[in-house]
Amino acid sequence: MPAAGLSTTHPVSPRRKRLVACAIAGLFGTPGVWLLQVIVSEVLSATACYGVTAPRAAPLWSGFDTWIFVISIVALVLAAPCAGLAWYGLMLTGRLAREPDAHTHAHRHEALRTPKQLRGDDLSRLRFIALCSALVGTGFLVGVIFVWVAPWLVGPCGKWY
Repeated sequence: MPAAGLSTTHPVSPRRKRLVACAIAGLFGTPGVWLLQVIVSEVLSATACYGVTAPRAAPLWSGFDTWIFVISIVALVLAAPCAGLAWYGLMLTGRLAREPDAHTHAHRHEALRTPKQLRGDDLSRLRFIALCSALVGTGFLVGVIFVWVAPWLVGPCGKWY
């Protein structure tokens, strides 16, 4: 009698674990770094550049530009490897597709499909997740770069609109 629920008898291969780590890095790591960069930068900007009733002409702190620069560099150093891991995961799925005996995970509702069909479906899912991860990671890496460049273009207390 087949087991019910989410339990499976298939062991998770080390390559699949790497693919999951790469997908998580691209889908959650890079956007998370960008979000933290924006939150910290905006909080510091609001504190340094805006008084209670009116905006200030110059930042409240003398080292404000340095802080914004350091925050952006740290974000770039953290986001770039996450986006790189996402692209590595996409390349790894290409290598997995070329292997003739790649392990597939069959589900109960796929019992009537041939092993070749199961392998194709499994690889399609993996490629889709890896591609989404690479695109999201790259998009948010571009966002990190734009947030890094923006204070140079607008000024430390300049209006962004």
